Amino acid sequence: MIENKTEKGVPMRLSELKSFYSNITIQCHDNPDADAIASAYGLFCFFRDLGLETQMIYSGNYQIQKPNLKLMLEKLAIPIQYVREKKKVKGMLVTVDCQYGAGNVTRFWADAIAVIDHHQPEVEEENLEPHAEIIQRIEIINPGFGSCSTLVWSLLKEESYPIQSRSSLATALYCGLFSDTSQFTELYHPCDLEMKEELMFDREFFYQYKNSNLTLEELQIAGLALQKYQFHEEFSFAIISSQPCDPNILGMISDFLLQVDGVTTCVVYNHTHDGYKFSVRSCSRKVKASELAQYLTDEIGTGGGHYEKAGGFIHLKFLKKKYGHDRIEEYFNERIKSFFYQAG
Repeated sequence: MIENKTEKGVPMRLSELKSFYSNITIQCHDNPDADAIASAYGLFCFFRDLGLETQMIYSGNYQIQKPNLKLMLEKLAIPIQYVREKKKVKGMLVTVDCQYGAGNVTRFWADAIAVIDHHQPEVEEENLEPHAEIIQRIEIINPGFGSCSTLVWSLLKEESYPIQSRSSLATALYCGLFSDTSQFTELYHPCDLEMKEELMFDREFFYQYKNSNLTLEELQIAGLALQKYQFHEEFSFAIISSQPCDPNILGMISDFLLQVDGVTTCVVYNHTHDGYKFSVRSCSRKVKASELAQYLTDEIGTGGGHYEKAGGFIHLKFLKKKYGHDRIEEYFNERIKSFFYQAG
C-alpha cells in the first residue's frame, strides 16, 4: 500500500505519480459538471505531455447533455469518453472532483487509485469493497479551494506547466471556477482569486459558454418545479420535486431557491429509474449541506459535498427495505425535520 502522503502533511506532486504507472485514466464523477471536466482536462494535458498513455472518462446513467458542457467539449476539443460498462482500468485511475468509492462516481477496477478533489473527505479506506484493499491509493484533497479546477491549477503551477500557452486549458479552468463558485460570488480562497486574475482565457468563448446554460425544455422543467415548492417556516427549509432532468439542473434550481427570502436550506430532487437524485443548498451556519446530504442517505444511499452545496442519491430498494415505503416526499419532510431537531 502506497503511503497517503497528504495525511502527514507532505504534499504530493503530480510528477510523482508518473513513476508508478505509464497508463493513466482520469475519471470525472458521473454526470460531470464544468469543474470536473476542466480539472480532468488539466490532468490529461499534463500526463499526456509527459508521454504517458492517458485518457479521460466518465460513466453513469446519463451522457452529457447540458448545452454549455457540450459546447465546452466541442470548442475546446476536450477528449472525454463516456464509458458505460464496468471493466478494469489499465495502470492508474485518477478520480477528479470526486472520491473513489463515493456514491457519485462509478467504480472501476484499477491497479492503483489516486484521488484529486476539493470536497470534504467522504470515503474511509476500510469501507471500500474487498477487492479495493489491494489497490494502491493516493489522495490529494484540499476542501479549502472553491473549485477542483483551482486545485489542479495549483498542482500544475508547482510543476511549472505552461498553462498560459494553452488557451483551451486556461479557458476550461476558468469555466470550472466560474461554475463551482456560483459565478465567482464565492471566491474565498486566495488561490481562487489568484487563478481568476491570472488565467488568459478565451473571452469570446466564455461569454458564449455562460449564456448557454440550459435548454428551453430545461427552462420549462425548472419553471414547473419552482411552482410546486413546500416551505417549512419553523426551520426555514424548502423542498421541491422536479421532473427528470440533468443533475446539474437540480443544482441550478437549488441555487435559485436559496435566493428566496426566508429560505436558508433547501432540497431539490427528482426520480430516476432506480432511486432519487437530490441537491442540497444551505446558507445557514447551523446547517452544513454536506452533513444534511449524508444524513438523508444514511444506510440507503450516498451523499456529500461542501458546507454550502451538496448532493446525493437514494436507492429505491434500500428506502423500501429500511422504511417499508417509497413515499419519498414524506421521507424528505420527516427526515429533514429530524435533522433540525437533532441539530437543536
